[in-house]
Amino acid sequence: MQQPHPPICIGGSGSGSGEKRTLRTVARFAQHWNFDSGTVEQFSRARDVLYQRCADIGRDPAEILLSSQVQFTGDPAETAATAAALGAAGAELAIVYLRPPYTPAVLEPLASALSELFQAG
Repeated sequence: MQQPHPPICIGGSGSGSGEKRTLRTVARFAQHWNFDSGTVEQFSRARDVLYQRCADIGRDPAEILLSSQVQFTGDPAETAATAAALGAAGAELAIVYLRPPYTPAVLEPLASALSELFQAG
């Protein structure tokens, strides 16, 4: 077996049975948790549950990278604001989910909005 093992990333929203199973598994084994869907409030709740699961087993939650998927709504500023709100709630990485077409007409305004927002903050 490889030592150290490759990083383990577990995705899930942490709602429903995810609070009991997914987040407990993340606390025990993962180096990265990806919140796959939901609101900033839902992310914050799941993050708090994850932190409690870590406390239950004596693990430092700072050992786990927190990321969240962000749906591109078609509005670059709105998408950037959602990513920023998730960042303020503790997400260290935003994974922007884009639907085709992946063209400069879609990507450039989004990249500009993200860049402007995060340079200002």
